[in-house]
This record gives sequence, structure tokens and C-alpha cells, in this order.
Amino acid sequence: MEPLIFFFRRVAEFSGDALAFLGSLEPIQFLTVFWAFFFLEIPRYVVSDLYVLARHLLTRNRRDPLMEPLPTVSVIVSVLNEERTIPSLVRSLHEQRYPHLEIIVIDDGSCDRTKEICERLAMAGAIRFFPLASRQGKSAALTYGCRLATGQILVFMDADTTLDREALIKIVQPFRDERIGAVCGNVGVRNVWTNLFTRIQAVEYLIAITVGRQFRAHMGILGIVSGAFGAFRRELVERTGWHDPGPGNDSDLTIRIRKLGKHIAFAPEATCLTNVPDRVTAWVRQRMRWDRNVIRNRVRKHRDIYNVFHHHFRLTNLLSFVDTVFFSVVLSLTWLIYAVHMVTVYPHRYGLILFVNYCLYSAAKLTQFAIALTISERRELWRLIVALPFFVAYRVCARVLRIVASLQELLFHASDRDPFAPEKVRKQMAPF
Repeated sequence: MEPLIFFFRRVAEFSGDALAFLGSLEPIQFLTVFWAFFFLEIPRYVVSDLYVLARHLLTRNRRDPLMEPLPTVSVIVSVLNEERTIPSLVRSLHEQRYPHLEIIVIDDGSCDRTKEICERLAMAGAIRFFPLASRQGKSAALTYGCRLATGQILVFMDADTTLDREALIKIVQPFRDERIGAVCGNVGVRNVWTNLFTRIQAVEYLIAITVGRQFRAHMGILGIVSGAFGAFRRELVERTGWHDPGPGNDSDLTIRIRKLGKHIAFAPEATCLTNVPDRVTAWVRQRMRWDRNVIRNRVRKHRDIYNVFHHHFRLTNLLSFVDTVFFSVVLSLTWLIYAVHMVTVYPHRYGLILFVNYCLYSAAKLTQFAIALTISERRELWRLIVALPFFVAYRVCARVLRIVASLQELLFHASDRDPFAPEKVRKQMAPF
């Protein structure tokens, strides 16, 4: 009991010192010390989330009529050693209330019981199954599935994903607008209650996807349709030349759809659930790959987006790239510079400044969490509030990884050696 009392006493003393330090600052000094929070975090994240909340409250009682007739849909799934997840995926697809549905599963060289399970499902008429003779990579498997598909809309899903029962009906609704080329589904965390780490990631998904992607879609700058659950017009995917080999195929395809002059929509009620890493090592590998792909696709591969004289230049595409690169990469570097600057200018107050920053960012994330809960249909997620005290530290770690991954990609083109694609495929990838 005594260590606990000592801990809370120290926290109280530190909080008192922090309040005294804040009281000694003039308003302009306060903004100078905490400029990163007030001029970057608040406008981009809190204000944008408040905008989404306002739109939600104004339109929540509006019910648009369902699209008639519903387009034919082909769901395409690339699997690799997914014997544990493929049955639940197929079951969730057959629970959909969708009248024109085709399910295509491509086995990309599995070495477990995936092929056997899929063959049984195919014999029962549950799926169309096509095994590849050897591993070709996810992009090649998806392209093969696209060529076999008959649907007007192609839906790509990860093998560990399951859908809410009306997810397919809801994800096709934005296609009533001919300007829409692709629709991003909402992604939640299935294994949310596994441990504290999965709870923290569930908070991140709730804020960044359920709310964050709504804002980007409203602004016309949504730059990615998640590979976990996304829908595309078949004729547009064919016009882009299908999937390019290599990592980051979901954002790459989305960018190429945008280059055709089409818009990307977000369907917040079209919800899927996926598993997130429950161990730090797996999470680090995942985030490093994702962050390298930001540089790969938005700085290296599609750098023509920044060229105002290019024939397919569009301001919304440029803003989409700037938003992603600035707030994911540049902002992370800015935070590093800010931290070093504070150590230099306030060496004896640095601990207090860190503590106040923690409190400010925690308050901001609590606000964003409350907004996300108001918008989300998953009311039970209020219990994730226990993860919020750890969320700021989690985001700091994520930013450090982002800096490392970005430098790896900028300096060494690390994604070219990503094992996400087999070596024989990596050797055939076009340099850029």
C-alpha cells in the first residue's frame, strides 16, 4: 500500500509543479512552448472530428432509398495459410443479404490445410476456388481473381476479415454517383478484448478510420481503400491494368483510380472486423511496412501527382498526397525537432513540459474518442476508455517507427525487399 501512496503523492506534487509552471507563462509564451499541439494537432484532428460530428448530427435521421437494381458483386480473397480464418470469412459472406454475389478465393501457395478446406467449400458450392501452383504474391493472386470475376463491382477482402450482415449492401450504395470509382469500408477490431495492446489499437481504428476517413472523404482527399474491405468498379480496375506487384497494393490501386478522375467514398455503416497484432513485434513489422508504403507510393512511385503540368493533375489528388505525407511523415519529424528544441531551451523544465503535453494530448484524444463513440454503432466500445491513458505513449512509439520506416524507404528503397512479395516477384518489379 505504501508504494501506491508514494506514487500518487509524487503525481500530485508533479501536477502542482506543472500548474505553477503554466501559471508563470504569459499567453504568448504558453503558445510558444506548446505550439505543436495548438497549431498542428488541434486544427487537423480535433477540429476535423468536430466537423464530422456536426455532419453526423445533421444527417443521422436521413435515410436514402437503397440503390435499385443492386449491381452484381464479386468478392475476391487472396489466401496464404489461412486455415483458421477462411471458414468464418465464407460464413460471414453467406450471411449477407445480397442477391447477386460471387465469392472467389485464390490460394497463393498455402502450405497448411487452406487448400483442402477451400476445396471442400468449393465442392459444396460456397465459393469458386482457384489454387496457384506456387506463391506469386497477393497482387498477382488478386489480379487472377479479377480476371475470373463476373461482377460489376469488385470487393477485395483480407482473409481474416468478417462482415456485418448488411455490409455489402451498404458499401455499394455510393456507386449511385457515377463519379465514385471506389468505396472504402469501415474497419473495426475483432480481437479487441485480447489484451491492453489490442484495446489501444481498437481506439486508434475507431478514431482514425471511423471518424478520420469520413473527414477525408467529405473533403475529397481520401487516398486509400483498405485492403481489408473495399469496393471498386470493375471497368476502372481493368483500365488501371489490375494490381501492380509489390507491397502497398491497396493504396496504389486507389491512387490509380483517383488519377482516372474518379472520387473515393467512405461507407461508415459498411463495417468489417479484422484481427490486429496482439504482440509488439508483429505490430512493429506491420507498421514499418505500412509506413514504408506511404513513401513508396506517394513520394516515389506516383510523384507525378505533384506536377501541375501533368495531364492528369488534379488539385484534390495533390491535397490528398500532401495531407498524408505531411501529417504522417513531416509531422512525426516535426515532433522530434520539437522535443529536441524543448530540451535545449528548457533543460530544467523538460519533464514538466512533457507532462503537460501528455495531459493536453490525452484530453484531445478523449475528445476524439467521445466523438467517435457518438458516431459509431458499436456502443460497447466505451469500455476502451481504460486504454486512453496509454494511447499517447503508443502514438509516440508509432511516430518513431514512422520516422525510421520513412528514412529506410527514402534512402534505401526498403520496400523493394519487402517479403510481402516473394523474391521472384520482387526481381520483376519495375524500378521507380
